[in-house]
Amino acid sequence: METYFLNFRGVNGYPSRCQIRIYRQAQVVIATDIDEGMSVTNASAIIANEVIRQFAINPQRMFFIEEYRHNGPNHTTDLVQFDFADGKAVKHPRWSHISEAEFERIVQLAQEVENMV
Repeated sequence: METYFLNFRGVNGYPSRCQIRIYRQAQVVIATDIDEGMSVTNASAIIANEVIRQFAINPQRMFFIEEYRHNGPNHTTDLVQFDFADGKAVKHPRWSHISEAEFERIVQLAQEVENMV
């Protein structure tokens, strides 16, 4: 697993930042809101496109998850699905809530895939 802080420009150039965890072999990306600028929900397509560009993630294989209140009360996670603008960029995010148990299972499976390499 790779962990980064991703700086990005939100709508109207609003400086923003979130934490990104990438499980490269599994193509799982977790964007964690850290309350610095635009929320990961409002900027999900911007963040996903930056991750695709900066880290060479295949947008058609990417499994993108948003995470709020990491290790805190009311922790929430959502799977975000996108349409493809041109096969390289994503747009039109759609959110599906995933339970804590589902989130933990996805992370566990992603870690297992990473360890296989």
